[in-house]
Amino acid sequence: MICAARIVESVPDLDSKFYAATQTMDEARHAETYARFLQEKIGLLYPINDNLSKLLAETLTDSRWDMPYLGMQVLIEGLALAAFGMLRDMTTKPLPKQILSYVMQDEARHVAFGRLALKDAYADLTSSERDEREEFVVEACYLMRDRIRGKEVWATVGLDEKECDGYVDQSEFMQMFRNQLFTRIVPIVTDIGLWGPKVQRAYADMGVFEMGNADLDALMKNDEDVAEKLDRERSEAAEVERRITEIEQTMAVGADVQLVAGD
Repeated sequence: MICAARIVESVPDLDSKFYAATQTMDEARHAETYARFLQEKIGLLYPINDNLSKLLAETLTDSRWDMPYLGMQVLIEGLALAAFGMLRDMTTKPLPKQILSYVMQDEARHVAFGRLALKDAYADLTSSERDEREEFVVEACYLMRDRIRGKEVWATVGLDEKECDGYVDQSEFMQMFRNQLFTRIVPIVTDIGLWGPKVQRAYADMGVFEMGNADLDALMKNDEDVAEKLDRERSEAAEVERRITEIEQTMAVGADVQLVAGD
């Protein structure tokens, strides 16, 4: 929410300010929704992860107008989309599935807007300007990769943090999970033109280089389709409930009529 508000302040054109203002409202709604879910349904909250905190601080304090776009709408939002998508597909509970699906609809719009804005702006970067932004991308991606290690969880449940960290490194599932987190980021970084040797080496080191060939538009469309399907199912369930109530009320009236006639 604060990053989106920062974009309102820093972006140079009025149309972008208008859009960023709507995104700020979206993010406020998301923050409230997740806070209520964690407080009322889960009952356990963790403070912000150190890696994410560092990335947000760098994104918010940079004076260049495009850096909140790059840090927030490409990297952080891209990571969120991938993480939310995996959680959405894994959960068997309807409430978190609905929350994740609807939030992802908003996030997909945010990412698409940042992608379009930066693709146009970065076409005119000098070599030194492009190098600076690629260095930021590399650092940010390593921070986000290391964020998803669960260290806070191990300490909370009383397990040895160093030992668990070793298991995480060797876990095939966690390796897959970390790699999948970059399904939305790598294609966008490629698309906006930050695909120099330093970025390519970093992604090869992380094992996510091939994600650059992912069909980002198809992934975004699938997110929309899942949310729209949930909308249809909720609407159909509400209609069924309405019809059941209507039938029960009609039956009750009929029973009262029969009772009166019998008397």
